[in-house]
Amino acid sequence: MNRIKLVLVMIIWGSLGVFTRSIPLSALSLAFLRAFIALPVLFIVMKMKKADKVKWQLLMPYLISGVLLGFGWLTLFYGFKHTSISSAVIIYNMCPVYVMIFAPLVLKETISKIQIAVIFISFLGLFLIVGHNLSEGYGYMGLVLSAISGMLYATIVLINRSIKVRVDNQTATFVQILTAMIVLLPFVLIDGNIFTVVNLDAMAVIYAILLGILHTGVAYTIFFSLYEHMKSVEIVSYSFLEPLFGILFSVIFIGETLTFAQIIGGILILGSNYIGEMLKDRKLSIEKNSTQIKAN
Repeated sequence: MNRIKLVLVMIIWGSLGVFTRSIPLSALSLAFLRAFIALPVLFIVMKMKKADKVKWQLLMPYLISGVLLGFGWLTLFYGFKHTSISSAVIIYNMCPVYVMIFAPLVLKETISKIQIAVIFISFLGLFLIVGHNLSEGYGYMGLVLSAISGMLYATIVLINRSIKVRVDNQTATFVQILTAMIVLLPFVLIDGNIFTVVNLDAMAVIYAILLGILHTGVAYTIFFSLYEHMKSVEIVSYSFLEPLFGILFSVIFIGETLTFAQIIGGILILGSNYIGEMLKDRKLSIEKNSTQIKAN
């Protein structure tokens, strides 16, 4: 049942690009609305879980993550609107590569030969996709902002890894998304595009509501609840379904076509990261078993 829930979350998040394209609002307005609409759902979940009160000092990493999350959504939505969804999805999913590059510098983690190979292969795939998009007439901005979105999420991952005293997932998620909404609010008011929401047709309104409730409130709640029942490496292995569903939905609903360069680039990026994660987990399992044998 947990695996079914995880696949469902990946399907929901995979459809994010299609929903973004279907709502005629700016990327800034969409990022703000996503947080604004999701907050009541997340607040109810937090109260139902009866989360313990925590000190403000413990929330500091989550406040910083919330700021990065808000701008991460903004840059990703901009990428969806200004380049092909398939390319934005694949470039955004370079996130694990950025974590591999900066973890040794920030967290003093060692980098393995497998990770070095993954980084090299992923960047080769990235060059293929970028080259194709530029040849097709897409500007740099959509590609660059999709990459920045991946970098921002990678920074969130590094911050989460560095947290020594954690709060419960429900409180952490609520704080992050509340912070994302607050940090985007001044930009939304200055932009003024948010007020055009009153001119949306019924379907666009429904899509916007689903973006907040389904893609954020419900999906985040299910996703983090699974950490109580599944191993992290298992969740990571399923997370590679998200970009695959994203590409599939862009082909079915938007009518995008995949070129040979995009397919090869996507395989290099997603495939190398998936294999790298599996090999790393296998290595850790072998080391753990050998340590237990020596202890016995």
